[in-house]
Amino acid sequence: MKILKSFLIFILFIFNSCSNAQVSPKQNEAFVGGTRIKLTPPADFTPASQFSGYQLESRGSSIMITEIPGPFAETSAGFSNPSELKKRNMSVLNKQEVKLDGQTGLLLKVEQKAYETDFLKWLLVLGDEKETVIITATFPNMYEAELSEKLKASILTTTWDRKKSIIPTEGLSFTIEEKGELKLSKRVSNMLMFTKDGIFPSKDVNDPLFIIGQSISKTAIPDNEEYAKARVLQISQVKDIKIEQSDKITVDNLNGYEIVANGKDTKSGQPMLIYQVILFEEQNYFLMQGLAGNENRQANLEVFKQMARTFKRTA
Repeated sequence: MKILKSFLIFILFIFNSCSNAQVSPKQNEAFVGGTRIKLTPPADFTPASQFSGYQLESRGSSIMITEIPGPFAETSAGFSNPSELKKRNMSVLNKQEVKLDGQTGLLLKVEQKAYETDFLKWLLVLGDEKETVIITATFPNMYEAELSEKLKASILTTTWDRKKSIIPTEGLSFTIEEKGELKLSKRVSNMLMFTKDGIFPSKDVNDPLFIIGQSISKTAIPDNEEYAKARVLQISQVKDIKIEQSDKITVDNLNGYEIVANGKDTKSGQPMLIYQVILFEEQNYFLMQGLAGNENRQANLEVFKQMARTFKRTA
């Protein structure tokens, strides 16, 4: 199954002078766990536990690194599509080309409303015809004077070592076992992707895809089942989604909901199987989703269920 441009952007937001910024060059520079990215975070930011990057919890601010297995031209085009941005309550305030680490990229300033809060974001987008990296620095609008230039300066210290070998599961707070034909193929931020025989992108819309990740920020959820159902309906590459069943489930002592649904592939109209499990932990949650064509539907559904039940927390 091809991973569409809109899906890659969705993964991300499930979520210009710098002369006065207070960043000490190279002082705290280090590779971010699970990535090939090295940058210098502001002095008061610490490594994040729920995503690849850094955070300042007292200000609800973060720097998140996302390496995407998709071409720069396609991914960056998503930030020039007003309709896609509007769906996520986002708008671009400023966009410019930058030269960084010997490579041309884009630097954008974006505003977004989420969780009843107005946020500002600095996004650095670099890449080529095969892959893209997005460094996203996010902070509430109310802290713009304090954090904007500091965070902008930080992400502009980015270097990208494409030859570096990484362990895809490094720094994650969960484990899951491969089942059937599904093998680990990619990591995108704090999310693992499993595809048929580990081939990415998959060659056939019928081929199964399984993803698992942890919520990036703390979220107060008033109704867990309604939230789980809403997440199924947000899957961007499937249309006409209908929920067939929703059941309570407990895995690794976490309660949640297991949902089976059907829909149609947005591009081809092919009937699709949708499987989802969300496990809730205080104000965090773990999301698992499986997608496959209706061909071998029952077999794929059983594999999705087997994988979900091997989930374990590591921290």
